Amino acid sequence: MAAAADEQLLLHLKLAFLALEPPACVLTLARKAGGGSVTPHVQNFILENCIGTNVGKSPNYAYVETILKKVIAEAELSSDIVIDELYEEFGQCMLSKALGSGVGLVGVCLNYIGASKVILTDGDVSTLANMKANMEMNSLYIKDSQLVIESKNKVECKYLSWEEASAKDLWGCQRDVVLGADIIYNPSCLPHLVRVLSMLLREDDEQCTSVNAATNEETSDEVSEKGATGGRVAYIATVIRNVDTFSCFAKAAADAKLSIVNITSTVTPSSFLPYMLSYDRSSVQLLAITLLS
Repeated sequence: MAAAADEQLLLHLKLAFLALEPPACVLTLARKAGGGSVTPHVQNFILENCIGTNVGKSPNYAYVETILKKVIAEAELSSDIVIDELYEEFGQCMLSKALGSGVGLVGVCLNYIGASKVILTDGDVSTLANMKANMEMNSLYIKDSQLVIESKNKVECKYLSWEEASAKDLWGCQRDVVLGADIIYNPSCLPHLVRVLSMLLREDDEQCTSVNAATNEETSDEVSEKGATGGRVAYIATVIRNVDTFSCFAKAAADAKLSIVNITSTVTPSSFLPYMLSYDRSSVQLLAITLLS
């Protein structure tokens, strides 16, 4: 039991590192794994299992350098032995440039639970490129759209700008559920977000009508007759940092005949990432959004 518990602590340490948790949080987990201090055993684990297998072989050198600096300082302060390889790795990191990286965690998770088709979108070209790289890293990304259709459990990455999106851009994108995380933040973007949500929640036959009747690629104001009684649904996880911003979103959604229901209390998510010590789950709200009938 003790050995299993130790392995669990080391696993949490590795996952926190790969998730780019704040260095202070990683150091806290390193201390726990070492029974109160960053022992040579834990140092070796960080070197071989965290830094040595850094995601995608494209390390964030600035992050690695900070982690190494804190681990070395902690070990020296507590009079523990600092292994030579840790000093050497720290010296190597100081010669390297910092690189940023994007994520596609939702796509990975949906593929894991067996979603038949996943389409990830982003309106920033560089973020989209990073997303594709992460999907390729997980053997999930296929460049050819036809191959995506024919392949089970693969992820398609597409460029989608909320400001420029039209019904024609979304026509033919089969979807049962729309997911979003922390996307309600910029008041100037909210009208565009609501417009895209409205288009995504419409049924395909109505979408086709909207495309054919559109002028300047704008959709009609009609709404799906299924709506909240059986139509598509969007789930958005968000943190309400600014009440005025959320109120702006709620008003725009109401004007677009969208129903917003806070289901946080009835659908409490499990704590899947126990190593994310900096993440305050209590502030996360889960919203279910549908078209009103």
